[in-house]
Amino acid sequence: MCQCACCGTEQPARRRGFRPIGLLINLVLVWVFLIVGGGTLINTGHPVAIEAGKLIQTVTFVEPTILWADGKGYEPIAGTLKVLQSGVPVHVEG
Repeated sequence: MCQCACCGTEQPARRRGFRPIGLLINLVLVWVFLIVGGGTLINTGHPVAIEAGKLIQTVTFVEPTILWADGKGYEPIAGTLKVLQSGVPVHVEG
């Protein structure tokens, strides 16, 4: 609200309404990060991390989505999901 002496009037604050596109973008980003995170956990090679990564990828339905995209002829979508599913390469020494 503007309360300065130069204006002499108060302006109401902007009200943010519900933005479905913003919500959809946020959900897609969270989904992508979960897929990549699950693949990265699997790449660590630790038994607990592998199971956690598999659980994350099961909950996000990434494998059925890849199979659906392959079956419907959406190879670019399936290929992108396969790349995301592989996660970040991790080199664990020890």
